[in-house]
Amino acid sequence: GLPLILGGDWNDGMNRVGEHGQGQSTWLGWFLAKTLTDFIPLLEERGDGARAQAYAHHVEALKSAIETKAWDGEWYIRGTFDDGSLLGSKDSDECRIDQIAQSWSVISGHGDHERSRIALDSVERLLVDPDLKIAKLFTPPFAKTDKEPGYIKSYPPGVRENGGQYTHAAIWATM
Repeated sequence: GLPLILGGDWNDGMNRVGEHGQGQSTWLGWFLAKTLTDFIPLLEERGDGARAQAYAHHVEALKSAIETKAWDGEWYIRGTFDDGSLLGSKDSDECRIDQIAQSWSVISGHGDHERSRIALDSVERLLVDPDLKIAKLFTPPFAKTDKEPGYIKSYPPGVRENGGQYTHAAIWATM
């Protein structure tokens, strides 16, 4: 029930996560829910009530899918690979927690309030490095995993999109 990640969502470096059309993105689910919600009043204003209603139903389906399939106990998973294995899960060897799925649970306005609070506490505990004064995109970075997330692994571990600080994500965490 989550949107497909295909050749990458916000993080295009994860271009192989869903290259076969099965991998899914929790972040894209939050983003899509927010975008559809923002369009509903515009559609109603234009007299397109049927489309507004369809969008509202899709938003509810997205929220249900995320809350039932993507909650990992202390944060939301980042998504799934084509083979169904989890990305951004407490059970993942690498990319155990991804910041943008957590931040967008709040920014979208659609995350369960208590779960979003727990998820952001996890972000602060696991991704904010007070010594380096950075907010990592995810941790641990991709280095040795047998999973092939894409060209993100071409960056050294902890650099840029591969588990380093990335400006958009750091701002989203602050928001």
